[in-house]
Amino acid sequence: MTEYKEAQIIKHALQYYINRSDADKKDVDTEKILLNKYEEKVERLKCRNRIK
Repeated sequence: MTEYKEAQIIKHALQYYINRSDADKKDVDTEKILLNKYEEKVERLKCRNRIK
């Protein structure tokens, strides 16, 4: 599995996880920071690997 694909999977899992019904606001805020890091990583990998 490529690094790009792994980052995409983690990004999508975090997007889903953040929307859980029993999420605590403090946890969601922390998770959004991590999600943002993975969104940026996916974009860097897309540019580096010329993925459309």
